[in-house]
Formats: sequence, C-alpha cells, structure tokens
Amino acid sequence: MKVFSRRCLLGLMLALGGTVGQAQGAATILLWPIDPWLAADTKATELWVQNQGNNATTMQVRIVRWKQENGLERYTAQQEVVASPPIVTIGKGSKQLIRLIKQGDVPVGVEQAYRIIVDEIPQPQDKETPQMGLKLQMRYSIPLFVYGQGIETIKEGAHHALVEPRELSWRVVRENGQPALQVRNQGDVHVRLSQVTLQQGGQTRTLADGLLGYVLPGSARSWPLPSGVGQPGQMRAQINARDTQWQSAPAN
Repeated sequence: MKVFSRRCLLGLMLALGGTVGQAQGAATILLWPIDPWLAADTKATELWVQNQGNNATTMQVRIVRWKQENGLERYTAQQEVVASPPIVTIGKGSKQLIRLIKQGDVPVGVEQAYRIIVDEIPQPQDKETPQMGLKLQMRYSIPLFVYGQGIETIKEGAHHALVEPRELSWRVVRENGQPALQVRNQGDVHVRLSQVTLQQGGQTRTLADGLLGYVLPGSARSWPLPSGVGQPGQMRAQINARDTQWQSAPAN
C-alpha cells in the first residue's frame, strides 16, 4: 500500500503552499493510495485520509485540472471530477473515505490530468490551553489521471498506464541564465521520471534519487542541472514503460 505521510514529506508540502502559524502540535496525516486513477469504464475511486495525531483534524479536499504550459504547472477549477465529501473532520486515530467521482466521459484516446489538493483547516484555539511550539498548516498534492476509451490501462503492477520511450526526448536549455534539463513528452499518456542520472565526461551525476516529476502528454518540463553539469551526453531514468529504464542521448 502506497502511503503519503506528512512526517516524511514536510519540506515538500511547505514548498507546495503550506503555511506556519503559532499553536501546538499538528496532526500526522496519511493519504493512500498516492497514485489514484480512473479507467474509461470506472465512475469512481477511493482516497483514504487517516489521522495519526493526538487531536481531531479537519481537511478540505479539492480536485483541480492540471496542465503544463510553457514549462509551468497550471491549475484551474473544474467540476469534471469531484471529491465526496469535500470537507471532513477526522478524529484521533480514525480514517475517512473520500470518493473521487467522475461526472462525465473523457474524450476517446485522451488522458486527463488532475491534482487532488488536501488542505488542513486550522482548528479553533482553546484559550485555556497555553500555545507552545508551532502548528504546521499543511497542504498535500497528489496526481489523479482519468482515461478515455482507447487508452490502455493496467489494473495490476507498478504502473497503470505505459508511455512509449520513443515518444520522449530531452535536451539542455537555459533558464534564468542557468542550464536545465528539459524533457518533452509527445505521447498520449504522462511520463513519471524517477532515479534520474546524467553522464558527462565519463562521470555519472544524480539528478534525482527518487521521484523527479511528471511530464504530461504534449508537454515539456525542465529541472535545474547539478553544479558542474552543462552538456551531459546520456540520461538514464526509471519511467512508466514496459522496460522501465529509459536511456537516451540528447535530442538535436
């Protein structure tokens, strides 16, 4: 079971928009699965939220459309997929089922990408309880992919949709005066990049030990290169393909 824990992803969640305020100890939240998806013939799927903290916590769950335009992440409001219930209060040691419900059909041959945004709603402060330390008001963000007819999906295994490596390419670009790795995906489904290494001058440099990120269909994303790497000759990465190792020279 894949679980999303605040304890291990604190820094990431703050980067995604968490705020810090004065109060005492926040709850520890677990989310699973961390890779929910909906096949063309599926109307709903599950997301579980568990409170492992010492106090009740209230969470708001929203689903936004996710696009990548000009190398940037874009999120917009939508009603194609909704969360039910959208706001929940979860007691100490309890868990809550959230249903992710598809409201209509996805066009044939299309993968639609969404982000599930789970926000912790601050609890009213007890004036009789002294406030000590920090309360971390957290935001969690996990991907959700929804498929139309004609997109092959796999119910078992590590990946539910497979990208064709021949549809992927990469090159070095300049962003804000610094070299960056740009990956372009011309396929019909997203690519998930992890364990990314670059080779330059006989040396191997690691760009990401774990997950680097996603590139949506017809999109490109860029990541800064490590210091001292300017013109790598080979890239290796684990991806969601039948042969999960992608090795490629840069595109011309």
